Amino acid sequence: MHFRASISVLARAKILLLREKADRGKSTLARLLIGLEKPTSGKILLDGEDITCWNYRTWKQHRKKIQAVFQDSSGTLNPARSAYANVEEALVNLTDKKRAERKKHILDLMDAVHMDYRLLETPVRQLSGGEQRRLSLLRAIAVEPDYLIMDEVTSGLDLISADAVLTLVENFVKLSDSSCIFITHSRKDAMRIANRIIIMREGLSNKKGQG
Repeated sequence: MHFRASISVLARAKILLLREKADRGKSTLARLLIGLEKPTSGKILLDGEDITCWNYRTWKQHRKKIQAVFQDSSGTLNPARSAYANVEEALVNLTDKKRAERKKHILDLMDAVHMDYRLLETPVRQLSGGEQRRLSLLRAIAVEPDYLIMDEVTSGLDLISADAVLTLVENFVKLSDSSCIFITHSRKDAMRIANRIIIMREGLSNKKGQG
């Protein structure tokens, strides 16, 4: 499959929303932005650097800078470990937080996404799909990345959970001076959360506007 890319990642403290009529291109774009796919030609600029040239070692060095959450979160979580261990692992690897700081940070985020503390000791494989997705988002936000890519993170969630996720993302951007690319089919989510909206058709940018 051939991908041509010419992308400059958005400015800080903004939420760019990609809304697409059909399942073509949006998830591929998310995978390109975090190095899971490489374009056949073109550039993807992140803070002035072309990330299409990065190798595994370079990506590992920048993992705190850019995080991603997908609708299927199974690939980002260890199913055999507890929810707490999954989130703490990211904090251990990518931050300088001490044990007590890590625990408080995780509990605060659990409150923010309306997840019961008791789930922290539950193996990930025993969590529902929606719980796993919220946990994956919590894990990504916990390390306070500069850029957060989200692909259909509210899809299939009940209204309370979806609202909690959107509120968490909004607050994260406001408090951290970070930026998000939020990919969704939902017009309602688009109008609520985005500073800027791009509508994609057939995998191409079709329309730009303010949220």
